[in-house]
Amino acid sequence: MKKVACVGDSITWGFTILNPGRHGYPAVLQRLLGDGFEVRNFGHNDAAARLDADTPYVSKKAYRESLSWEPDIVILMLGTNDTKPWNWNPEAFRQGYSYIVDSYLSLPSHPQVVLVAPIRIFRVFNMPILILNPDVLEEGVRPAIRGLAEEKNLQLVDLYGLFESARYCKDGIHPQKRGARMLAEAIHRNVDFSAV
Repeated sequence: MKKVACVGDSITWGFTILNPGRHGYPAVLQRLLGDGFEVRNFGHNDAAARLDADTPYVSKKAYRESLSWEPDIVILMLGTNDTKPWNWNPEAFRQGYSYIVDSYLSLPSHPQVVLVAPIRIFRVFNMPILILNPDVLEEGVRPAIRGLAEEKNLQLVDLYGLFESARYCKDGIHPQKRGARMLAEAIHRNVDFSAV
């Protein structure tokens, strides 16, 4: 049984989805992968990669539990909450994200770590929701994740083009049921789960 840890923020956790345990992207990914895999959701609402952010992922129980579970595959999708004005600092983001990646790479299970550049932040009613900055995501977060994937020789899944509008994430950030399915399908399609 291969263990797949879905690590991330509220997009991973399934915020805005009525039943994330059934319709969140990790749950859908479990059904797509089938019986040879166990997929667990280690998302935490509002989590950021930066180590001194308002809600650092590394300070959360989900992070500690994901490490102790010793997964075979880690799907890491963080960065959206790092775009808040008080969180964004290019070097601090890079250091925090790199620290998280290295903490998984150093596990005894030697997991395959897949970096996911997050879905777009859409402006709803001409405003970014929750003070998240779409420009910082595109010009700061996404290039930093691409750079770290290249530096550490890790697979990158870039979800920039997954949604063309806020149709599947009506608040501009969080996919609803159909959007979560599309997210799971994109990850299933782009990651070679048989390689582990």
